[in-house]
Amino acid sequence: MLTKLLKYDFKATGRIILPIAGGVLLLNFVSDLLGHFVNNTGHTMPWVGVFMVLLTLATFLGMLAVLAICFFASVQRYYKLLGEQGYLMLALPVQPWKHIAAKVICGTARTVFGMLFSSVCGALLTGDFSFSAPHAEDFAIWAVMVLIVLALIAGALLHTYLACAFAGQFTQQRMLISIAAYFVIGFAGQMAALVTAFFVALYGYKYFSSINFNTASSIFSYDNSLPFLLLSMLVVFALIALVDALMWALTQWFMTKRLNLA
Repeated sequence: MLTKLLKYDFKATGRIILPIAGGVLLLNFVSDLLGHFVNNTGHTMPWVGVFMVLLTLATFLGMLAVLAICFFASVQRYYKLLGEQGYLMLALPVQPWKHIAAKVICGTARTVFGMLFSSVCGALLTGDFSFSAPHAEDFAIWAVMVLIVLALIAGALLHTYLACAFAGQFTQQRMLISIAAYFVIGFAGQMAALVTAFFVALYGYKYFSSINFNTASSIFSYDNSLPFLLLSMLVVFALIALVDALMWALTQWFMTKRLNLA
């Protein structure tokens, strides 16, 4: 059933995202093509330069709009799931976690698409298509970086889902409550991260102050720096995944125990 939910979500979001992305891509090609024709006419026709600046600005704003739509299309679908659409979707013999998983996977994939799309459009806009592939020895670092980015995107989606799920227990002013809950959850998360960083820095300082740096210089040498960096990134990924799991659990609890579709 999860695959059917994913197929349904990808089709529904694609009907919104793909036409807009196609229009922005066409606008980008037109801007790039006109830029080659009017490259050296600024001194003879100043209005052409103004037109090109406005066209470039419109293209840039279109890129940002596609990225925003890729993210919020999934959020909108989850918000509708907690409303009238929930009478149909939540009546299906599907566990709530599958609904959340489908929305998170689809939203993450669409957001990654928006990021790649913006990168391609940015390359067309600037004319810079240079790309340096990572070295083989850095593959593990890049793989963990990709995992961290995916976890951050999923966390941002779960943050909004949790705010919507909290507002789902109310019958009126759900949109306003969702926005307020979003900022409250974000503030609580920032405070928790600040306290965690304080204690990590405090105990880290005590640990490093007790290290014999003659011995430490051999431990943190160039040959050992890559495993140490990889381990640090894996710890960061584990912490982000832990926060994502907590928001997932709270979202599922609100959907199963506190949701009010009235």
